[in-house]
Amino acid sequence: MDFSIFDELSDYLPEEILMKYFNQIINYYESTGNVSIIDLSEAIYQLSERQWHTYKCLAENTKHKVDRIIKEIIDTDSYELMDNVASIIAYLGLPESFQTLKEIDRTNLSANVRKLIEETINELDGNIDNPYSGLE
Repeated sequence: MDFSIFDELSDYLPEEILMKYFNQIINYYESTGNVSIIDLSEAIYQLSERQWHTYKCLAENTKHKVDRIIKEIIDTDSYELMDNVASIIAYLGLPESFQTLKEIDRTNLSANVRKLIEETINELDGNIDNPYSGLE
């Protein structure tokens, strides 16, 4: 799958189109063993940002599937990946991935990854279920 197409999408897309793209990525991830995790996270990030701009939460079943994927791909050795993961968690309000983030042992992390995780936790703690809490 060419994940670069998601970089070129319009900033604002209808929910139906976003759902189609989220489902394509989910199906591709579930059916393919060889996926670039960075490219996958970037594609999900692009869709998550556009979903956030709809001012509506992602459908629960899709949200749960994305949450599971994000939990599986977390890798604290990659700042780029963790930056995407933190944004996806915030944009979509992913409770399981957020909990995983909170449980990461931060003692042996690079300073920039540790700071990113701590900032994400501080920003989202208590508000993870509502990605729009800062707008209310």
